[in-house]
Amino acid sequence: MSVITVSRQLASLGCEIAAEVASLLGFRLVDREIIHRAAEEAGVPKIALQEIAYEGRRDVLNRILNAVYSMPAVPRTAETWRREAASSVVRPFGGLFSPAVPSFTVTLKDYVDVVGMVIRDLSREGRVVIAGRGGQVILHDAPGALHAQIVAPLEHRVAVLARREGISEEEATRVLRASDRARKDYLRKYHGVDWLDPTLYDLVINTHRIPPPVAAAMIVDAHQRLAEQNHA
Repeated sequence: MSVITVSRQLASLGCEIAAEVASLLGFRLVDREIIHRAAEEAGVPKIALQEIAYEGRRDVLNRILNAVYSMPAVPRTAETWRREAASSVVRPFGGLFSPAVPSFTVTLKDYVDVVGMVIRDLSREGRVVIAGRGGQVILHDAPGALHAQIVAPLEHRVAVLARREGISEEEATRVLRASDRARKDYLRKYHGVDWLDPTLYDLVINTHRIPPPVAAAMIVDAHQRLAEQNHA
């Protein structure tokens, strides 16, 4: 199994790092937007997620996976930032599966379950970098999986977000605190873990000191060395 999961704090440059890792290894990058777009192309939310638990489960999952594989493997760097910024605050874990969608009644737990099934299927195919979505927990015991987290001090992330979004540092601070809180609550409620627990990860990289290209190279090197060790 060749899988890398990348957890990241907003504005830690983790999205860019995940994309660079995927590009260097020739892996597919899968993030929140990819899963949502694939689900939409597969007919979700036009069908009931409950079907997945019964006879339709494999058919629906295959349709989602086929849609994932039909998309570009690695988005452009600018696109990765746009995705991260768009999902940062208002609906950090919502979207197509959100209860806010009036035509489709589904709980966030349904969303978490479906994402988990998609991620497990993707991991079995291998050669994939999974950004966010609780991949570090879902695949915690998966053989050959490498888990990395990208972090940075709040003041550093404030400067990054304010510059990229053209907002004040006060607004950037509010956005980042809301994002951190949402991610922490999500992982605690649906996966029973502390998002920032370093034991969930094989590598924790601080981009205040480690530039993104170096961080990506570190992750790629660790993956390749572990793969060689496992095949020795």
